[in-house]
Amino acid sequence: MNRSPYYGAPSLLEMPRNVEAEAALLGALMIDNRLIDTIDELSAAHFYEPLHGRIFDAIAAAHRDGAAANPVTLRPMFERDASIDELGGVRYLAELTSSGAALIGARQFAKQIVDLAKLRALADAGRAITEAALDTAGEVNPAARIEQAEAMLATAVESGGEAAASISFASAIGMAARASRDVAEGRATLGVQVKGLPEWNDVVGGGLPAGDLIYLAGRPSMGKTALALRVARGAAAAGHGVLFISREMKVLPIGLRMLADMLFEAGSSASMDDIKKGRLTAADHRLVAEIEGYASTLPLEFEEPNTINAARIAGMIRRHKRSMARRGFSLDLVIVDYVGLLDPPTARGNREQEISDISRALKRAAMSTGVAMLALSQLSRAVEQREDKRPQLSDLRDSGSLEQDADAVLFVYRAQYYLERAEPRPGDKGRDQWELDMAAERDRIEIIGAKLRQGAIGSRKCHYFGSRQAVRPDDFFRTGGGL
Repeated sequence: MNRSPYYGAPSLLEMPRNVEAEAALLGALMIDNRLIDTIDELSAAHFYEPLHGRIFDAIAAAHRDGAAANPVTLRPMFERDASIDELGGVRYLAELTSSGAALIGARQFAKQIVDLAKLRALADAGRAITEAALDTAGEVNPAARIEQAEAMLATAVESGGEAAASISFASAIGMAARASRDVAEGRATLGVQVKGLPEWNDVVGGGLPAGDLIYLAGRPSMGKTALALRVARGAAAAGHGVLFISREMKVLPIGLRMLADMLFEAGSSASMDDIKKGRLTAADHRLVAEIEGYASTLPLEFEEPNTINAARIAGMIRRHKRSMARRGFSLDLVIVDYVGLLDPPTARGNREQEISDISRALKRAAMSTGVAMLALSQLSRAVEQREDKRPQLSDLRDSGSLEQDADAVLFVYRAQYYLERAEPRPGDKGRDQWELDMAAERDRIEIIGAKLRQGAIGSRKCHYFGSRQAVRPDDFFRTGGGL
C-alpha cells in the first residue's frame, strides 16, 4: 500500500485545538454556574483535553441537580484521576478559576471549542479518506470510495466531533415495540396531553412528543393566543410542566385573558371587559380567590422578555426545568408566542433566512432539552385575497422552512370572522344561506392538522367565546366542559 509521506508523522500535522480556551471556559463555568445555560451546543466530546471534558461533565451534572459546581465541590470527584495528577493534582481545579477573563466571552470560547472539534473531526475524516483512496491492495472501486468519503464527511460535519452511536435495525424495532407496550400498559403516553380539550389531543395524534416542534398558525383574530393559553392550562392540569414565553404581550394582559376564561368556567357572567374595568361583583371576587389558590398548584410559568435571541431559548428552558424540578414537576411543554418576534441567532438582513435560522434554533432547543415546543406563527395576507379563506401550508409567513423544520403544523380558523364581514343586506340574494352558515359557525373555532410527521391529518371543531377568551370542547353544552 502506498502511503502519503506525512502519515505516521503527527508532529507535521498538529490537530486544531486551544487548550487554553478550554481551561478558561471551565474556570468561568465554576465561577458562575449559570453560564452553562447559555452554552447549547457544547458537550464533553468537543474538548481536546479529555480531563477538561470530564470536568465539564461534572459541572453540567451538578448544575442540573441544582448543586454548586466549584473547585471545592468537584474535588472529591477528581482526587483519584490520574490525568489531574500530571497537572499538579486537584489544585488544578482552583487554578482554572484564577482568571475571570472568560466570564465575558464564555459563549465565544464555547463556540471556538466546538468549531475546533469539528475541524478535528474533518481532519480525521480527511485522513481516513486519503488512506482509503491510496489503498490499492484490494478491489479498486472509485464509486464506492467516493460514496464512503461523502458519508464520512457528512458524519464529521453533523456530529461536530462527537462520536455517533450506531443502532441496529433489530434494536430500532425493539425500541418501537417497547414504546408501544409502554403506552398500551399505561407506563407512558404519546406525549403532552391537554386535559379538558379532547379535540386538541385528537388532532395532534394523541399528544405532543418530547423533542417535537409544532407550529400553531393563523391570521389575526383567529384565536391563536386563546387556544395556546387553553393548551397551556390544560397541559398543566394534566400534570405537565409548562413554560409560556410571550413576546406578543406582557403577562398582565395574559392574566386578564386567563382569569376571564377561568371565571367563565366557574360560572361567573363577568367578561374580560368587566375584569379590565373593575366591574367584578363580590361573588366574582370570591371566585377569583379560589382561582388564585388553584393556579398556585399548576406547574405553569411565564416569561415576558423584551427581546430574546432564538439561540438563547434552550438556556431559558434549562433554567425553568430546574425550577420545575424543585417543585416536583417535569417541564414537558414550551409555548412561544410568537416566532416572528424572536431575534435571529445572527442578523442577516434577509427576513426569510432569519426566520429559517430561528426555526432551526427552536428545533435544536426542543431536541436538546427534551421538551415539546409549540410555536405560534402568523399567516401571510394571501389568505385574505382568496375566496376560500381556509389556511394552507403555503400561507406560512416569511419562510417555507417553518413547514420543513416542523414535526407538525396546526392551523386555527374561525369561519365566523369572515362571514361577519360578508353579511348580505336583509332581502339580498344569498341572505338565507348566509344565516344558515352563521348559525353553524357562530362561536366555533376549528383546529386543523395540516401536517403531522407521525399521524394522519384531520380537523376538529370546538367552541370559542371571544368575550371570555375561552376555548371549550365540542360537548361543552352537554357537559359544561370544565377541567
